Amino acid sequence: MIKSIKRENKFSLLQKVIVVTFAAFAIVFCIISFYMKKQEENYKKIKMSSSNYLVYTKYQDEGDGSYYILVPYVNIKGEVVKAINEDIDLFLNDFIHDKNSVITYEYEINGFILSIIIKVIDYDTEYAPHPYFRGYNINLETQELISDESLLSYFGVNEEFVSAKISNQLLSYYDDLVRDNYYHSAECDYSCFLKYREIDNVLDNVVFYIKSGKLIAYRPFIFMSIYGEEEYFEDKDFEFTITE
Repeated sequence: MIKSIKRENKFSLLQKVIVVTFAAFAIVFCIISFYMKKQEENYKKIKMSSSNYLVYTKYQDEGDGSYYILVPYVNIKGEVVKAINEDIDLFLNDFIHDKNSVITYEYEINGFILSIIIKVIDYDTEYAPHPYFRGYNINLETQELISDESLLSYFGVNEEFVSAKISNQLLSYYDDLVRDNYYHSAECDYSCFLKYREIDNVLDNVVFYIKSGKLIAYRPFIFMSIYGEEEYFEDKDFEFTITE
């Protein structure tokens, strides 16, 4: 979403490595697809449409290839999920017809919890692109929305723990940028770094997602300034791993 990296490859041994890697990836993909399908089958009774996935793309626009839009729909019966789908539409309303915005989503089932994360990067801004995230964690047994407080309690952590994890990772980004000569520490210290990220409170606008059993916090921040940090930051840098 932020950038793409091009690499030049040589033939011979590297080609063989690529073939083997691709084959391994294909096997893993098939296993994951089979696992996800089995999980989906367990929840047919709660689906609005039994022939569709629990979460599927209800609207897609690839535009000119630079900006693309994928809007999800949560395929579960009940008033709570109906309200979630309405909230998704309301959240994306300002971006869905904007040709300068990117919208993607992910979802994953971990045990009885369905996690959904919607990612938006708005490039239609005066200064720097703005990322936005919206997350939902749904109890598939009750079809109820799980609150952030309940989710943190489930993983045995609290807001102070989350804040420390995010702060430590942000500090590591700053140290990397200094080491890679984006900044000189005397010119732009850590407070300066946070100012350019538009971060006052690290817990502002945080949303939670469960990925492969790990609790992930998505924390939006500005990834571009006069120092050219957009060359450093990648999509994964918005993910803050809270529990291993």
